[in-house]
Amino acid sequence: MAQWLSKIIFAFLFFVPAIHFAQDKNKSVYNPPDYKDNSQFEHFYKRRTAISKWQINQLKNGALVVRLHNNKKLIESLRKMGKADLATQKEYEMMAINKNIVLAFQKYYTFSKVYFFYSHHSDTLLNGTRSGIFLDSNLVVDPSIEMKEKFYLLAEKDDVYNSSIGYVKEDTALLVKEIGNPSKEAAIVIKNKYGHQLKDPFPFYVTNKSTVTGTPIVKIKVGDAIIPVNVEKRQRIERHYIYVAALNRYLSDFYKDNKDYEVTDENIKPFLY
Repeated sequence: MAQWLSKIIFAFLFFVPAIHFAQDKNKSVYNPPDYKDNSQFEHFYKRRTAISKWQINQLKNGALVVRLHNNKKLIESLRKMGKADLATQKEYEMMAINKNIVLAFQKYYTFSKVYFFYSHHSDTLLNGTRSGIFLDSNLVVDPSIEMKEKFYLLAEKDDVYNSSIGYVKEDTALLVKEIGNPSKEAAIVIKNKYGHQLKDPFPFYVTNKSTVTGTPIVKIKVGDAIIPVNVEKRQRIERHYIYVAALNRYLSDFYKDNKDYEVTDENIKPFLY
């Protein structure tokens, strides 16, 4: 099984151009209409390049915090409607998906420290809490898990957007909400601690283009019971293996090209967080 999976991952990472990461090396390819002339675009290009290089160096010594979703509102609504069986089914399905995500990161993500938490603790994390919210591989909060790294980025399943914002200074970042039209469906998107997606040339997303069939059954722990749950193809663990392995490689390659980069431009420093 392990040998077969390694061959599949190797094939997807090196021979199949289905998994794409956002890094345009030729600045002439991308010219946002928001910029009226070449000088304005050149200024933006230099800023995003500097910030991306700084971010990858910070992440290497910092942490990636994987934000998991549990459909809490949907499940509570179903129970209030008297649909307890359906609510339990949806709850177990999300637990199975989240377990696959956690196991994939634990197995194939080595670029930095990694932690897992539920999305309803996002404000708690942003406000400085560094323990009592992080999950173990069974999706249970483990009070002994403490994030000591100061710098962190978020990773989650989301769409990639044609963002409504450029770079925002940290003193106003909390007040700015990012909106826009989705341009790609991704398996993983990396965002800053305020939930704004990162930008090129940082490799901030992996698209979910894998066609591996994978293992349909996930065994989750509920209390003292072990329950088998069937998950759809795109959520099977082998696909998450491929996506996380790809992300790890993209980050490592980008870091190798920009190791020890330091920002010297004082005008850029307010955007570093």
